[in-house]
Amino acid sequence: MSTPNNFDFDNLWSEKSTNAERVIVNHAKYDFAIAYPPFEAVPMYGLIDGLKAKVDADLEKVSIEMAYYPHVQGDESLREFTANKLYGDRGIKTEKDSIVLCNGSGEANGLIIQALINPGDYVITEQYVYMGTTKQLAYYDANIVGSPMDEQGLIPDKLEDTILNIKDKHDVIPKMLYTIPEHQNPTGSTLPKSRRIEIINICHKYGIPILEDDCYIDNRFEGSPEPAFASLDNSGMVIYVGTFSKLIAPGLRMGYFTASPEVIDRALSVKPGSGPNQFTAYAIDGFLRSNLQTHKNTYDKILKDKKEAMEKGLLEAFSDTNAKWSSPQGGCYTWFEMTDGTNISEVRNEVFNRGVGYIAGDMFAPNGDGHNMARLCFAFEPVEKNYEGIIELASIFNDLNVI
Repeated sequence: MSTPNNFDFDNLWSEKSTNAERVIVNHAKYDFAIAYPPFEAVPMYGLIDGLKAKVDADLEKVSIEMAYYPHVQGDESLREFTANKLYGDRGIKTEKDSIVLCNGSGEANGLIIQALINPGDYVITEQYVYMGTTKQLAYYDANIVGSPMDEQGLIPDKLEDTILNIKDKHDVIPKMLYTIPEHQNPTGSTLPKSRRIEIINICHKYGIPILEDDCYIDNRFEGSPEPAFASLDNSGMVIYVGTFSKLIAPGLRMGYFTASPEVIDRALSVKPGSGPNQFTAYAIDGFLRSNLQTHKNTYDKILKDKKEAMEKGLLEAFSDTNAKWSSPQGGCYTWFEMTDGTNISEVRNEVFNRGVGYIAGDMFAPNGDGHNMARLCFAFEPVEKNYEGIIELASIFNDLNVI
């Protein structure tokens, strides 16, 4: 019996599925577009030793656990470590049963989005915000509105204006505020405690939960961190997301969230399968229990040196131009702006082809602005390339009449 050469799926696709591009990422000579941490700080042997320590401590227990699918909330020991770390680092009082380990912070955010957001709901973010989360929100048909920010992050009175504007125009209260308050992606801003308290009061006033994405908290190389939203409110309104990706390596794919019991139950109801990789959890737990502060100190010193090299290039090449830039105290990014409104989004591909990569600001803008802005990642390239690449960027911009 003969069969057709190609089965026809044309009338079978789900409404949500689309043709995804299998993108091969191209890297410019000076690649400030990526969002990778410093590869030289990835503690490969430390992770191997941490894994071995867990195995040597109790081979039978580890073997039995590996023979099962992981607990839906992830490895118990790593959840206990995470709860203790959150209390010590962020003042968040939680326990292992209120920690859910996930495949990166992206899955954590995605579970919360699925638990709360219906098609058509309004979600407020920063005016410029991480595109991975806005992509998830858009997939679930949320209406995303960016609220004004300055060099310190969200502006509380403008946030209330944004809420009231949505209410007046659409007769609804936004469903959620999503924010990256510490070393924000892409701007590098850190929200002061006073603003966090104001924002908490505003969100209580209108009954809006806060999804706090604190993924860069371990990457502070200057000054002291501000208190987490989740440490300033005990009502359960704040859902806190963290990650080990920016502390150790994104390739581990290990993040987490903590929230009130009812939020956890709803989020787990949409989670497919069991918990995240048990093998990876052993390595992280075994490594960080003995090396957390030493690793952070080494890691953050590397970030500081790289940020300063990029800043040296910016000061040298752009001081007498219409450009300005942020000077973050942590994280991975500097936010670059042409104050005269010059569009650097439209020249981005040409600049890339000439050897310097960046992500144009409009990619982070729910409201469609940001064409005169760019995110520059200083975390991945070596110190000397952070300086040289900025000098080259200025030369290219000069050739293109951008500056």
